[in-house]
Amino acid sequence: MNFRHTLLLLFLLIPICSLAQSETTDTPEEKQTLNVYLDCRGCNGSYVRSEVNFINFVRDQSDAEVHLLVTLQQTGSGGWEHTLNFMGQGFIEDKSQILTFVSPKSDTNDEMRRRLVKHVKLGLVYFLAGREVLSDLNVNFSGSLSESTVVNETDPWNSWIFRVRASTDFDGEQSQGNLRLNGNVDARRITDQWKINFNYNQNYRRRSFTSEDSTGKETTDIYITENQRFFGLQAFSLGDHWTVGAYQRAQSSTQNNIDLSIGATPSIEYSLFPYKEFNRREVTFRYGILGSYYDYSETTIYNKDEEFLWRQELTIRTDFTQPWGGIYGWLDAGTYMHDFSKNRVNMGFRVNMRIVRGLSIFFSGRYSLINDQLSLPAGDLTEEERLLNLSQQATSYEYGGSFGFEFNFGSVYNNVINPRF
Repeated sequence: MNFRHTLLLLFLLIPICSLAQSETTDTPEEKQTLNVYLDCRGCNGSYVRSEVNFINFVRDQSDAEVHLLVTLQQTGSGGWEHTLNFMGQGFIEDKSQILTFVSPKSDTNDEMRRRLVKHVKLGLVYFLAGREVLSDLNVNFSGSLSESTVVNETDPWNSWIFRVRASTDFDGEQSQGNLRLNGNVDARRITDQWKINFNYNQNYRRRSFTSEDSTGKETTDIYITENQRFFGLQAFSLGDHWTVGAYQRAQSSTQNNIDLSIGATPSIEYSLFPYKEFNRREVTFRYGILGSYYDYSETTIYNKDEEFLWRQELTIRTDFTQPWGGIYGWLDAGTYMHDFSKNRVNMGFRVNMRIVRGLSIFFSGRYSLINDQLSLPAGDLTEEERLLNLSQQATSYEYGGSFGFEFNFGSVYNNVINPRF
């Protein structure tokens, strides 16, 4: 490259550098305000940043004076309870507050996100004392002190919620086709004392394969798998830490060689922390004994066509949501009472964690020890059953996992939302 080309390149770079510099230097606020890190888990963070314009949103937690952690939990009526945890950092670390509100199921997505913005604004005002921007804020009251709210309004449904869903999808080409049908019916009633849930799910899949022999004659092979499941739950609260109840389960599955299985599980659960703290931390232990009747489609490898079995089950759940990230883990263990060697253990975890400024990692894993495949059919599987997973196959374990990271650097400010392109 000669000198003239180098000089031309420099002239082209000058406007670009100037533009980049102007984008950076124009960012700081004109009035003293607050730096906030929005940690929005399950909500529309972009909308919040676009609507709350009197503070600075920063990209990294270490640049923030307030860490705003937003978590969601579904309510018994199908709506969403939002918990907004405002945590001061640095010289205002002694300041914090928690706001909660419920967005009912009747809310549209727009109504729900506007409720969220309203409560974010209300919570931030507490931290703006002594900031210049506070003088430009106005408070509007749209209600009336003389109005009364009907708390115990008569509910003709007695807190019951019902949902019916159905779907289908299909695809194909010249030599094959797929058809899937799915249906789901759900009924639930959730109050402070009771949690009742009934769910029925059906999945149907039809696969067809067309082939042509040497004479030009076409043949079509059709393979169908179908699964039906019913799940019932009744749980009664015994206080902040204990719950008693029962599960009911019914199933039919062509893949699992089950014409019908039906059973019930009386259970008891203990929560290490009060249930009301589930948004931040949760450790629960559940124990139950399942009694089930099985009617098999084909004779099993244990020479059974039907049988009644007792099985004990232990479930452990942990879930911690913190400013630095979150950890979720579970362990499900069960063994048949007639033979403890017939058992299964499922375990797994999910972690998302902030390591240093701008760097976060996330990883998950799961592993199962399987020694209880009592419904395996006798005899060998066909090639089609193996390749198309038409029938369950013998195994002693399963595993899976994922890992990833995210690294951010650049301007600390994150206020502007630009939807173009």
